[in-house]
Order: sequence, then C-alpha cells, then structure tokens
Amino acid sequence: MKDTTSPPSDILVVGAGMAAHRFVESLLRDPDAAVRVTVIGDETHGPYDRSALADVLSGRDAAQLRLDRSVFRDDRVRLIRDDRVLHIDRSARTARTRSRRTYPYDVLVLATGSFAARAAVSGARLPGCFVLRTIEDAESVREFVDARSRRLGRPLRGVVIGGGLHGVETALALNEAGVGTTLVQYADRLLPAMLDGDGAGVLQEGLEARGIAVRTRTRTTRLDADDSGAVTALEFQDGTFQRADVVVFTVGVRPRDELARNAGLDVHPLGGVIVDEGCATSDPRILAIGEVANFDGRGIDAAPAARAMAEAAASQLRGGAGRFFGHVDGVHHTVAGIDVVSFGESQPHTADRIEVVTDRRRGAGVYRKVVLTDDARTLLGAVLVGDTSGHASLRRLVGVASRGRLADELCRTTHDEDAAVCIHIGMSQWALLTALRGEGLLTFSGVGARFGREPGCERCTLAVARALTSLAGEPIPQRTPHRQEESERPEEHVRTDTTRAVVSPVAGGALTPEQLIGIGRIAQDLGLHPRIIRSRIELQGVGRSQLPALRDRLSAAGLACRTPLLDSGMRISEEPPPLTEEGASTARRGSEEPLRERGATGAIGWGERQRDGARHRRSPLRADNPA
Repeated sequence: MKDTTSPPSDILVVGAGMAAHRFVESLLRDPDAAVRVTVIGDETHGPYDRSALADVLSGRDAAQLRLDRSVFRDDRVRLIRDDRVLHIDRSARTARTRSRRTYPYDVLVLATGSFAARAAVSGARLPGCFVLRTIEDAESVREFVDARSRRLGRPLRGVVIGGGLHGVETALALNEAGVGTTLVQYADRLLPAMLDGDGAGVLQEGLEARGIAVRTRTRTTRLDADDSGAVTALEFQDGTFQRADVVVFTVGVRPRDELARNAGLDVHPLGGVIVDEGCATSDPRILAIGEVANFDGRGIDAAPAARAMAEAAASQLRGGAGRFFGHVDGVHHTVAGIDVVSFGESQPHTADRIEVVTDRRRGAGVYRKVVLTDDARTLLGAVLVGDTSGHASLRRLVGVASRGRLADELCRTTHDEDAAVCIHIGMSQWALLTALRGEGLLTFSGVGARFGREPGCERCTLAVARALTSLAGEPIPQRTPHRQEESERPEEHVRTDTTRAVVSPVAGGALTPEQLIGIGRIAQDLGLHPRIIRSRIELQGVGRSQLPALRDRLSAAGLACRTPLLDSGMRISEEPPPLTEEGASTARRGSEEPLRERGATGAIGWGERQRDGARHRRSPLRADNPA
C-alpha cells in the first residue's frame, strides 16, 4: 500500500456520518485547496451525532443531533442524501449508486460505518423488536412505544439485550420514556470491555437505583409473540421468562464492508477494510476511515479513533504527513449520572500485573483501581468510577516511570500508621516498610514469596504498594509522631528489646470468653502487658526466650502465635535500615531466586498466589483464632 502524495482534484466520500464530516472539515481547512468533494449518504439526514441516538427515545428532537452544516456550504463540497453507492469500479475509478448515477473519482474515501447486529434467536424480528443505529430507528421505537402504550392502556415493559455502553444508554432512555426497563447481559457484568467486576457493580447499583432491573449471565434463547403478532415475552437459557412489550437489541455492530469486498479490496477475516497508517487500503486510490476500517487487526469502535483517522486521511490528501498512530485505549463517559474512566491495561490477565484498589466507598458509589508493574514503579492502567478526579494526570503516567502523582493516588485513603494494615499483615504500614527494606524486597513477587499473602485482600495489596512505592523513591508522607491515647501509652518498664504479639480473630472468627480469660492468665504468668489498642488486643514485652512458652500456652487456649519478624532478628521499634547495594541487588532479582534460606518454597508471583488461592503463609506478629 502506498500513500497518495499529490492533492487530487475529485474526491468521492462514500458515507455521511461523523467520520466523513470530520474528514471534509479537515480537508477544507486550507481555503486554497483545489479540490472538489462529493459526499454520498444513504440517510435522508445529513451528518449527525450517532452516539446521542438514545436521547431521541426519551424525547429529544432529532434535529439537535445534527453536526455543523457550515462545512457543506463551501462551494467545493456537494452533499447527496438518500442515495447509496452499490458498486465501485476500480479500473474506471467510478462509483454507481442506487439512483443509477455514476460518479468519477481520483480518490475514494470509504466512510460507510457499521450496522447494528441482532441476536440470532427465534423471534428476533417480531413487531416490537428493534435495533438502534439511525435516527429512523430511534423514531420508529418512539412511535411504537406511544402507539402500543395507547393500545394496551398501560405503561410498557421493555427489555434491552446487550450491556455495553450503547445498551446501558438505551436502557436509561427507555426508562426515562416511561417504559419499565430490564437490561439483559450475557456477560458477567456491564461494560465488560471497560470495567472490571467491582467497577461494573457500582454502575449496576446506580442503574437499579433509577428503577432499571439488571440481569447478567443471562442468554436469550427465544422471543414469543402475542395474538397480535407483536413481541410479548422472552425465554432465557435457564428456563425463566421475562414479559416485554418492546425489545431493543444492542449486541454490537459489524463493519459495512460489503462494497470493499465486492471491489476486491483486502478485508480482515473478522470484518473491516484493512488500512495502513495513512488510512490507505490495498488500492492506493481508496482510503477507509471510521468503523468500516480495520487497523492492526482491530476494528475502529470509538469516536476518538474515527476522528483521528479522518484527520490523518485528510492530511495525506493535502500532501501532509498525517498518520493514524493506533487505537485510543481509553474511555471517559458519564452513565446514569456516574462518571466512568478506563484506560490502559485496566483488566490484566498475567501475574506480573498487580491490581491495587486505592479507594472504595460503597455508600458513595466510588471505586478506584490502578494496575502496576511488579515493582510498583510503572502505572499500566486504571479504572475510576464515581470519582474520576485527576484521571488526566494519571493517564499521562501510563508506561513511564512513576512520579509523585502515583504516590498521591496510593495515599488517597488514610490509615493510622500505628495500626495493623489488615488482619493478614499484622504490622503497621511503617513496620511493613521496615520489614521490606530490611529484607531488600522491592517487588510484589518478592514480598509474596517471603511473607505470602491473603488472596483478594485489597488492604494487603495497597499496603505493599505504598511500601514499594516509598522504597522506589516516591515522595509519600513520612512517619510523624502523634499523641497517643492513654490506653495506647506503653508502661515504662516494657523493655525496648522486646516486641508485642497481637491477638485477634481471623475473618469470620471471634474470641470466646474462655480464650479472653486464657490470654489474661498467660500474660500474668509470663509477665506480659496486655493492652487494648483500638479494636485489637496486644501482649507487650514478649522476649525471644518467652516465645516457646507463649506459643505453647496460646495453642492450648485455641490460639496461634506467629512472629516472623522477631524470628529474623528485627524489632518493630527499629528505624528502617538503609538499603545497601547488596540488598538492592537481591531485591532486583525478586522472585527469580527460590529464597529457600528464608523458608520459601519457591518464587511465586503476587498475582499467581491470588489466582491459585494460596493463603497468606505467616503474617508477622499475630495470634489468631484458628476457628
């Protein structure tokens, strides 16, 4: 494929959608460009914002969707509506339309977009079943809803099949039009290409709060008609039924590439005309932009990418060096009043990508997650729902060494530095930092191999991410002294060469009265000092020589004592030792070494432990109820 290097005189644009509009607008920016442009569209309307079609269902005037018409008032442009190109003759460089007219071209630009698909089930074309791709589609749905509601004398029940962005927006529009709406999704969550399960859960709660029912993991197998022949119910694979008076399919789109196929252009097996960086097809006289195109093995499924292609193609025809540099892997939408941002590698599938939830407020509908490399130095992607503040600066960090903004994101939620970060890591954030620096651990996989982890614990992962980011030189806040409550102030006679054992039940467990009495007797017999620190019980003043007796006594009481930091010779009261070159070298090796001298069984990545269900091996300084 070659670029078109000289400005052509006759340019024929097949398609009159958003991509075609941007192409013509960009091409004519030069008032001296000696070109003649003919745009042929098969709809009666001129170019309009197709992404806002759902608003027509809820009463918006279709005329408000129209794009700027001033570009077509240029004498160099001719817009032909309600005609369709049926055949392209590449040898003669002409195109023939449905009205039997023939148009010559020096360069032809395919901008035919895509068509909406329907589910391949019985009854999918019954009266009352629609797709939503054009203004005519939207107006047909609205007219049907009005007429059928009058005929039945009640509000209608509607079903939207497909839980992508278009499906969610359609469900919202139907609901606003007074139709009791159910959104049916075959996948396990809404917006699966953009959101993970937790982010989609926040969105689903928002939809349900508006009165929209959501069914996921649901496959439609049949649609049934009533006596009038119109749709009245859907049957699902699990044998259940759903009543419906109107059904809208939003199960995806397919490129309208039939013209290219019939003309002998190269077309991807999955659909779409194959183009290069200059948007040229296998015929250098034919370009393709927008959803009809396929670049680098992927279809064009987002408006920003379609606009970028239009700009690149126009630059090429003006003799410029414009290029389409690839897909825009990121979205920013407001759905059901909820801001949604997703970019980069937001849903990783390999163990060396670490998902870190930085903020989760269920009552407020907030969920923020970042994806980091194993060393926590590089941001790979993120999902932000509800609170998307700072998303632009975060996005700029993708793929580069992290800066202070990443540390700010990891520290969005506050945590008392003296309290254990969670029940699995029985250390404070500062103690964890001390441990990792002392062990020379600079990766998630190294931490997992040394200490183990609790599968799926967000607090564990966030705490380790904060510590690793600090060790990597990120400017996260330093430890500052603060006033302790009277109940937290240690007695003067507690020795500084001792440590403490934290007694707490594991998740779902509880200390019995007998175990509480046993803890008191153990403390009295061993000369320890029990303290209640916030919601936990600590035995302070534990010496190394007392550990065997302490473990035996706790075991007899149905408890277990685990003190890996004490066993390795470290004390909580120590300041973090400097990370030596030798320690840094060990850390860089990460999980490549089995760490057998540390008691590890092998180098297992943080993400691998999460998937295979391996439990946190031994958390430091805890005594747990084994129930």
